[in-house]
Amino acid sequence: MTKKTIGFVGTGVMGKSMATHLINNGYEVNVYNRTKSKADELVEIGATWCDTIADLSMTSDVIISIVGYP
Repeated sequence: MTKKTIGFVGTGVMGKSMATHLINNGYEVNVYNRTKSKADELVEIGATWCDTIADLSMTSDVIISIVGYP
């Protein structure tokens, strides 16, 4: 089975933890967050930063949105 590329919108406490588990299990993970610095640790361990949600959506098979505010 081919693993899907997963896009994460929101890399706060919960999103960061979930994305870390996916990266550690061999998934390709794209990330976007309003505050880029909150995604830096994920990028350091292998996530790909996307400058916009549109970029993330074009390069991800599955998208998970986990945000606390609209």
